[in-house]
Amino acid sequence: MSCAKTLLFVFVICSVSVTTSCARHNNQGSSNAELNSRAANIGPIVRVSSENGTAAEPALAAAGDGGVYVVWIEHHDQEADVMFAHFSPDSKTQEPAIRVNPESGMATAWRGDPPTIAVAPDGTIYVGWTTRAQSPSGHATNIVLSASSDRGKSFAKPVKVNDDQKPAVHGMHSLAVGADGHVYMAWLDERNIPQPEPSASAEGHHNHAESNREVFVTSSTDGGRTFAPNRRAAVDVCPCCKTALALGTDRRVYLSWRQVLPGDFRHIALASSTDDAQSFSPPVIVSDDQWVLNGCPVSGATLSAGTDGLLSVLWYAEGEKGQPGLYTSRSSDGGRTFTPRELVAAGSAHGTPVLLSGGTFFSAVWEGANHDGVAQVMTTKMKGGQKRLMDLVISGDGHLPAAVLNGDRLFVAFVKNISDHPGVFVTSALRKDLYGEGPQA
Repeated sequence: MSCAKTLLFVFVICSVSVTTSCARHNNQGSSNAELNSRAANIGPIVRVSSENGTAAEPALAAAGDGGVYVVWIEHHDQEADVMFAHFSPDSKTQEPAIRVNPESGMATAWRGDPPTIAVAPDGTIYVGWTTRAQSPSGHATNIVLSASSDRGKSFAKPVKVNDDQKPAVHGMHSLAVGADGHVYMAWLDERNIPQPEPSASAEGHHNHAESNREVFVTSSTDGGRTFAPNRRAAVDVCPCCKTALALGTDRRVYLSWRQVLPGDFRHIALASSTDDAQSFSPPVIVSDDQWVLNGCPVSGATLSAGTDGLLSVLWYAEGEKGQPGLYTSRSSDGGRTFTPRELVAAGSAHGTPVLLSGGTFFSAVWEGANHDGVAQVMTTKMKGGQKRLMDLVISGDGHLPAAVLNGDRLFVAFVKNISDHPGVFVTSALRKDLYGEGPQA
């Protein structure tokens, strides 16, 4: 269940919702975007996707030069391509964007399932994505991984990650790379789920009747060239809420998903592994949100594993237990127990939020809405139980934010509609202006 909407991109950076200045930036000649800021050093808003195309589903990873690597999907009717670009700290694309998939049009993606990207300690760039697979239903997909050893100038032939042979749906994947270079991937899988007949009005791979899925996970110790046998980690999983992975400094692998419990309760679950994802602990429900929903909210959790052994979880919930909003909880014992949830921000949120570790604090970036129901992208700093909202407004529609911290900057990618051509845009801001702390804070 997904719902594309026309949105206003608002990037929240101060507890006072006051704007005091206005500047304009040209997005590679495609249009103007108004920037209303409150004493924040916001860089240009740059369109990284093609001007006349239809682009969406961005993802980001920090680059070694202080910039970011950006991946997204360029849609062409029923076909799609995974695109890659290098965005420098001075808000410029280093080189023209390149296509990751070797054959044109073989990728597939939708609003809740963007590509994934991670960078290994040796500089290898990994991009995970879904590709169409031939099947009678027309819905089957595979998870694949592409790798680049030349800073994204070229990508090797993609490697199939799921090891089942019968066509099935695979998606909502997550990707993580350890300090030792080990690659981990997790996803929702329908290999063991009976497939219903697609409806006559179905469009795309996702709009058939939804059954609960299973979570599978695997790892690679040779740079993504081969993968270990797939392992099932959970059953009765919400079918369109994204999985999440995080790696602890003790080599523990954390995995989360949204569990469907008896009575249609849909709660965030987590398990961990201490043997390189060969086996996982019994799942733990992070919080009893008491959210009953006969459908999928298309919103997973995001994880951050700190160097101090603290695991933080951020997710969206509704339900009878409290007001709708983003919540956070922490575990200091490897994911066995969690602190009572804390409200980060009240109000509706769409998609999967982003949780970023900033040294002594965490920051969240997500798509929410103002009091009039207009969508906006917000960020808040969380430190020692204290939360600070900031306010920066960029007028015009925008949605599906991805974000990453790199050195002294926060980078945000989002989708904006220009003359009926949705595109992927990137902007950045200094951390000290957003959060009052520098890169070592």
